[in-house]
Amino acid sequence: MGVNPASMLLALATVTTNEDVQSVSRTLLILPLVTLLVAGLPDFPATLADEQPKVEKECLSYDPAYENAPLFVVKTSPGEQRAWLYKKTQACPKDKPCGSRQKAYLVSGDVVFAGPPNRGFRCAYYGRPNGKIVAGFIPVENLGPVTEDASMSIDFVIGTWNYESDSIGIKAAAAGQVSGDGQASYQTAETVNEGSFSAQAPLAAGQKELVFKEGDDESSCVVKLRRRGPYLVASDNGNCGGLNVSFGGIYTKDKTK
Repeated sequence: MGVNPASMLLALATVTTNEDVQSVSRTLLILPLVTLLVAGLPDFPATLADEQPKVEKECLSYDPAYENAPLFVVKTSPGEQRAWLYKKTQACPKDKPCGSRQKAYLVSGDVVFAGPPNRGFRCAYYGRPNGKIVAGFIPVENLGPVTEDASMSIDFVIGTWNYESDSIGIKAAAAGQVSGDGQASYQTAETVNEGSFSAQAPLAAGQKELVFKEGDDESSCVVKLRRRGPYLVASDNGNCGGLNVSFGGIYTKDKTK
């Protein structure tokens, strides 16, 4: 539903009384609101579906755009057991450490989210099993393509998934169902705001998204999970806890549980 500016200008040009002016003014105020209501309000930010990382001078965590970045598998250089991460797009001299190299490194087979090429590097995000996101520049020659599997399965989703201090535990429930229990928090200068959910969700073979909804009204907490390779990427509708509490993020499965 659109508002034709030319039509509105014509209406203003033809009014002859104060009552007409007030009527047209009310129309101008009401039409944008009606347009918004007809279009509907999204439950989740649109950027979750299409935003991509940009070329940056620094590679730091956490930029939500990396949730949609392409996946790559790490491959070490010949004769090397480690693929180092760097603070800058500047490699060290061969066989020598330097100030741009981090202590953190990856090994062959690790899967990362990576941004666009940048002077022979890509900014990469790697999720550790404890939920910590490690970020750093990695040489493009240490990255290979990944054939991504986005489908869910019982074996894949069951377990404890971590993102920083937040966690989501998923267990098998009734036939064709799984149960999810999540805990999230947001640290302020004075308090810790907390959030949680506990709900069941259907899960069928080939399903692309897992949706947990705690309750049936508009204020219910809704958490959506989608698979990205070995990771789960979570988003929510903002109704899952205290101020600034969110389950959004890149979750890694805890291998110890």
